[in-house]
Amino acid sequence: MKSKELYSILREHLAPLCKANGFKRTNTMLSWVRPRGELYEGFWCQADQGGWDTYVGSKFVVEFQLGHQPLIGWETICRKRMGEMLAAAEREEIRRIQNDVIASLRRPPKNYPLLNLREEFSNFYLEQFKPIDQPFGERDDIWFRYASKQDADRWGEFLVAKLPGCFRLVETWKDPTLSD
Repeated sequence: MKSKELYSILREHLAPLCKANGFKRTNTMLSWVRPRGELYEGFWCQADQGGWDTYVGSKFVVEFQLGHQPLIGWETICRKRMGEMLAAAEREEIRRIQNDVIASLRRPPKNYPLLNLREEFSNFYLEQFKPIDQPFGERDDIWFRYASKQDADRWGEFLVAKLPGCFRLVETWKDPTLSD
C-alpha cells in the first residue's frame, strides 16, 4: 500500500472531523491547519519514508504544531507527536492495535532477500514480527503500523476518536514571545 493510498483512506476518516473543527487541508503530506489569532494550529500524518514492505507493511506518525505560518513544519513554536499527548490508557489502546496488526502479518519465506543480508539487519527485520510487550511511555516515538486497508481504517477510526482531545491540548499551547 503506497503512502497515497494510506493518505486517501485516512483522509476519508479525518476530513469531516477537521472541517467541523475549522481546519483546512494543506499540500504537505496529509495535513490540516487552522488559524488561532495570529498563530496557526496544525497536524499531519506522515508515512514512513522507508516505504511499503510486502510482509511487514509500513507505518505512519501523527504530529501537531503551533506556528507563525499556516505551513507544516515552518516557524513552529511547539511541536509534539501524538503519543506525547495521550494518556497511558490511550497509548495502551495503540499497543493493542499495533499487536493486532503484527499478529496479522505473514512471515517472509527463508529465501526473502532482506533475510539474507547481514545478520544484524535480518534480525532487525524479524523484530518487526514480535508483539510489543511493554506499554508505550509518554516519550516513546509511536508510529502506527498497518499492513492492510482494514488496518488503515482502524487507525482512521482511532484518530477520529482521539484527535478532539489532542486539539484541546494544542489550544492550550502558548507563544512565549506574546504576552497574555
